[in-house]
Amino acid sequence: MAASMKYCGMESNLLELVYAEPANEGMNDPTLEVDTVAPMSKRNLEIYRAFLYNIKRGVLPPVEIIHDENFGFSVKSLGFMRKHTLISAYLGEVVTMEQSGLSSSDSLMVLLDTGNPQTSLIIDPTRAGNIARFLSGINNRSLLSRRKCNVRTRRFEMDGRMHVCLFTCRSVEAGEILNYDYNAGNVGKDIGQWTKTGFYDTSNFF
Repeated sequence: MAASMKYCGMESNLLELVYAEPANEGMNDPTLEVDTVAPMSKRNLEIYRAFLYNIKRGVLPPVEIIHDENFGFSVKSLGFMRKHTLISAYLGEVVTMEQSGLSSSDSLMVLLDTGNPQTSLIIDPTRAGNIARFLSGINNRSLLSRRKCNVRTRRFEMDGRMHVCLFTCRSVEAGEILNYDYNAGNVGKDIGQWTKTGFYDTSNFF
């Protein structure tokens, strides 16, 4: 993990979100969210906190970052994982949606959508982040590629702040590559909403 991050020019393996000016933690206010974000159950929040407790002590999910000359970096499962297994928090530098237009990253993640690009928040893992940056994206235009999707994200409120987690959306066997649909949040939205929130051209994904 450390070698992969160093190769990509990342400064650290984060354990929590960091904020880049003019974004700040106070802007991460769930009451400003324009979309409906379903609340997490008390039990699921307890599980997530226990997951973070383990991560901070070096107890990690059974995955590793691998590199292929043709496909670049990806994350491989080292063991069987059941459906809804937590993989990682999505971490990086929190910037405004307006700032994110300056990033060349193909791994940006919406944290908070206020309807205003100056106050909406995006997670950018370009300079600092964690394993979440290395998950492979699927090609939305290919049915075969969409079938490879085995990871989903969930935005939720915890301790008065928005967070994003990654989890398996089906059982994953040892040796499988973890694949995520970076346009999943736009399913069901019209063209105007896609333009407003942004979307990826995934035609170069496999």
